[in-house]
Amino acid sequence: MPTIVITTIGTLGDHLPYVELGKYLQRRGHQVRMAINEAMMPLAIRAGLATVLCGVRMGEQEAQQNARDWNHWDSSLYQAQILGWQTYLKRETPLAFKQLLEACVDADLLICGYQRQSLGALIGQKTGIAWIATSLMPAIHNYLSETNLVTQAFERTLNEIAEELGLQPRWEIPKNHAILASSPHFSSVNPINAFYQQTGFWFYEEQDWQTWQADSALQHFLNRFHSPLLLSFSSLPLQDARSVLALHVRAAAKLGCGLLVQRGWADFNVSLLPDDCDPDAVFFTDFIPHDWLFSRISAIIHHGGIGTLARAIRNNCPMLVEPYGNDQFFNAKQVLVHEIGAVAHPQKVTVEGLVRLLTQKVLTESCRHNVRQLGEKIRAENGLERASQFIEAVHERHEKHER
Repeated sequence: MPTIVITTIGTLGDHLPYVELGKYLQRRGHQVRMAINEAMMPLAIRAGLATVLCGVRMGEQEAQQNARDWNHWDSSLYQAQILGWQTYLKRETPLAFKQLLEACVDADLLICGYQRQSLGALIGQKTGIAWIATSLMPAIHNYLSETNLVTQAFERTLNEIAEELGLQPRWEIPKNHAILASSPHFSSVNPINAFYQQTGFWFYEEQDWQTWQADSALQHFLNRFHSPLLLSFSSLPLQDARSVLALHVRAAAKLGCGLLVQRGWADFNVSLLPDDCDPDAVFFTDFIPHDWLFSRISAIIHHGGIGTLARAIRNNCPMLVEPYGNDQFFNAKQVLVHEIGAVAHPQKVTVEGLVRLLTQKVLTESCRHNVRQLGEKIRAENGLERASQFIEAVHERHEKHER
């Protein structure tokens, strides 16, 4: 069986689906090697996957130090953010290229996440290895054109890096080697990106989640507040977590709801609670298996990350999305298209606005009906199986060509 290298970069949501893909491929008999940064290695190691270092460290602490880079509402930061990412590319890409090149020495196939597709093109050009372009983000493949200031700036930087590495700046994606790990029931790809094969979402799982049980404190909270709201921004760092928390605590209080709060990379914690709230009506927690949790809440308030959103749909959970940047804006739009929740501007919404949206758009029978209908379609898919079959077919075609 072939040796497959999987590489990705970003936050937790950019890694967990690829760890699950690695586990799935390994169970099918393949040798899998995860080329990821140091902060994400424990995820792969815990899953029983081989790991090699690739790229600079990017974990919770690093994200929190640069929280403004995740906030795309402030146009005054736009140019500074572009310059910051160009500087990051110049520092990170040559290092990651060298490390990934070593990881692929005896490999048969390279699978690259969206932010690693430029490396896939360079490694493929350098070694001739077959590589597959993948993406978790349906937003990227719905734009009719990616010609904008950001992509132009990044492409100029990548061209310079390629030339410094002695390679041609060619960034073409192999047209029959591309996977979009999203459901066509959530969104379709535009004609320009029609060569991406939609497999359905890749859901990360851990074996002990099936038997997970709440501790006595959480169970007591759930007994007191039946079907509370959940506030979870996952691995999104925030510049002002105190104000964000206060807004949602006060809205939940007006609704007479309990509020479960996942700490996440925003580092929500009891010390940030406003003085005018009932601390017993708010419960802070680290990670709880989402399948268990989402079946016990009335709705989730989140940032619009595709992983959280897809898991909520799969569990018939209505949602309020407060997007901050990147693909979160498109994902929020799709929530409105499917009428499975509501969307709020995170820096403009008020307590009264949150209460109104939740009451009129989210905590309604029609919203619950719509998300159940979409959830049924999502649950019928097996994205990891379809992706694995596609990956194996690519390898077989490449082997035949090489002969």
